[in-house]
Amino acid sequence: MRVAGQALSASTTFDTRDAVSSNTDIVQASATGAADVGNFDVSVQQLAQALQISSDPNNVFTDADQALNLDGTIRINGTNITIRDTDSLRDIASRISNADAGVSATVLDIGSGQFRLSVRSLETGANGFTLADVSTSNILESLRIGQNQSSDTIVHPITDGAASNEFSLSLSPVATELGLDSNVPSGTVQISNGTGSINVTVDLATQSLEDIAQNINNAASTAGSTISATVNEVRTGVFQLEITTGDGTTPTFVDSGNVLETLGVVKTSFVQVDQQGLDSQFKVNGIDVVRSSNTVSDVIDNVTLTLVSDANPTQSATVSISRSSTGATDAVQGFIDSFNSTKGFIQQFASFDPETKQAGVLLGDASVLSVDQTLSNTLVRAISTLPSQRLDSLNSGSGVASGSIQITDRSGATATIDLTSADTVQDVIDTINLNPDVQVEASINRDGTGLVLEDNSGGTGSLTVAESGSTTAADLGILDTSPGGTIQGSAVAQAEFVSLAQLGVGVNTDGTLSLDTTTFQSFLDNNPDMVKAFFTQKGGFGDIVVEAADQLTDTRTGILTTEATSLQTTIDDFNSSISRIEESVTRAEENLRRQFTALEQSLAQLQQQSTFITNQLSQLGSSGGSGGSGGSGLGIG
Repeated sequence: MRVAGQALSASTTFDTRDAVSSNTDIVQASATGAADVGNFDVSVQQLAQALQISSDPNNVFTDADQALNLDGTIRINGTNITIRDTDSLRDIASRISNADAGVSATVLDIGSGQFRLSVRSLETGANGFTLADVSTSNILESLRIGQNQSSDTIVHPITDGAASNEFSLSLSPVATELGLDSNVPSGTVQISNGTGSINVTVDLATQSLEDIAQNINNAASTAGSTISATVNEVRTGVFQLEITTGDGTTPTFVDSGNVLETLGVVKTSFVQVDQQGLDSQFKVNGIDVVRSSNTVSDVIDNVTLTLVSDANPTQSATVSISRSSTGATDAVQGFIDSFNSTKGFIQQFASFDPETKQAGVLLGDASVLSVDQTLSNTLVRAISTLPSQRLDSLNSGSGVASGSIQITDRSGATATIDLTSADTVQDVIDTINLNPDVQVEASINRDGTGLVLEDNSGGTGSLTVAESGSTTAADLGILDTSPGGTIQGSAVAQAEFVSLAQLGVGVNTDGTLSLDTTTFQSFLDNNPDMVKAFFTQKGGFGDIVVEAADQLTDTRTGILTTEATSLQTTIDDFNSSISRIEESVTRAEENLRRQFTALEQSLAQLQQQSTFITNQLSQLGSSGGSGGSGGSGLGIG
C-alpha cells in the first residue's frame, strides 16, 4: 500500500499526456507530462536516410581473406583506424565496424568469387560521415572506395577560399593533435588561384596550423601571389586554417602525401555512392523544418515526432496532445487493489463466520484491529482544494498581483522567488519549495484557507517574507516575520475540501472499495488541477496513504513490525526453553546410559563369579565321590 501511496503523491502521475496522430502512416508522436495541450498539422516531404558507399563495382576483389599489403591510417568521423599490411578485406571491415566511429562496414559476397566493401553511416542525415587518408598511404584508393587525388574536392568552402577542419590547438604539431605517430603526411602541395599557383612544403609531424599558414604566406610572397593563409579562432579554443585566393576566384589544390586531406581542406570523392545521406524535411503547422533524423524531439516542446513516410508530401496528419487520464486512473486503481487485498485478508482470518460457526485465527488480534482502523481512517479524510485554485480567484476574486517575493530563512540566506509564471496556489508552493537558495517549505494550513511557511535551515534568526517590487507577498497572506521560524499565512480563500468518495471511490457492502470511472474521469476532465492537488499536495491523500502504511509497517515503529518483533521474541523464548529442556533431557539420557553401562559391567562380573563358583563346586564334587568308593572297597575285602 505504501507503493500505491507514493504513486498517488507523485505529480508526474497526474501530468501525463496522450499524443495521437490522425495518420500514423505519415507521423507518430509521443509526449511527456510537460507538453502543452494542442493540435499540430504535420506533413513529410522527405525522410532522412543514412549515407552508404561501396567499393568500385567495376573493380571487385577476388579474395576477401587474402592480405592486401596496405599499411597506413584512415580517419572516420574523427577516429583513427590503423590498417596493417597483413589485414585482409574482412579484417579491414571488422576494424572499421569495431572502431566506434559511427559507421559499419561489411564485405559483400556478390557471387562468382567477387567481393565488395560496403560502408554505411549509423546515423541518418545529409552530413553522412567523414572519411580521409591521414597517412602517406592512399588506403581509400587501394580499397577502391575513394577516387585518386585529382578528384579531391573542397570540404569547407569560404568566400574566395577554403578552410580546414576545426582544431583545438594552433601552435602544436597537427600530428600530435590528431594522434598520428607513423607515416605522418608530408609533402609539397600546390595552391592555385586565377593568376597562378604556389608550391608549399608541409610536414604535419612537426608543423602547427600557424607554421603552415606562415609557409603559405612566405611562398606567396616569394611568388608575388595574392594567395594568403590565416589561422582563425572560430570559437573560443577552436581554430581553423583559412586559405584565400585574393583575386575573387575559388582556389584549386593538388595534394601531396595526403597533407591537405588530413587537414580537412580537401576530401576524397567516393567511387560508388549507393545511398545519399539526406536530412528529413517536413512542415509543422505550415512551417518548414529540417532535421538530420526521422525522430525529432526539438521542434515541439516535450513532444517527439517519428516521421514514417514521405510518399504523400502534400498530405498532413494532425498530432493531438491532450491530458491523459491513464496514469491517474491506474494509480487510484492500484491503491484500491492494495486496500482490497488487505481488507480481504482481514475478513478471511480475523472475522467470525456465522454459518460455519468458525472464528478466524486472528479474530480479536489487536494488531489486526489496528490495521483495519487505520485503513478505515484513510477513507474519511477530506483534503483542501486550495492548491488547485487559481491565483486570480483568491481574496474574494481580487486575485494576487503578479510579481516576486523575497524570502530570508533563519540562517540568513535570501532568495528572490519569481512568481510571475505561477497560475495556481500549487505553482506558488512548488516554486518556493524548489528554490535551492533558502531552506523553506511551503504548504497549506489546516483550515485550507492559506499558506504556511516553515524554516528548515537550522538557523537561529528570523524567517522573513518581504515584497520585491509588488504586493504579491501581501496578496498571498505571507508578508510577515517569524522569530520562531513558522509563518502562518492569513486566509486568502474560503475553506473548501473534497473527499475520496466525491471523486468516485465508493465503499462496498463488504468493506472493499470500487472506482466509478465515469465520475473520476469527469473530475479529471473538468478540474484536473483539483484532482492533482487532492492526491499530491503536502498532507494530501497520497501522503495520508504513505503515512498509514508507515504506521503499520515502519521498520522500527510500525504496528505490524512491533507485533512481529513481539511474536518473534516469544518464539525465541519458546525455542530457548525447548533448547534448555532438550539439553536437560540429553544430560539425563547420558546419565542413564552411564548407569546402564555400569550395571551391565556389574552383571558381567557377577556372571563370571557365578561361573567360577559353579566350576569349583563341580570339581569338589568329583573329588569327594572317588575317595568314598575306594574306602568302601577296602573295608569289604
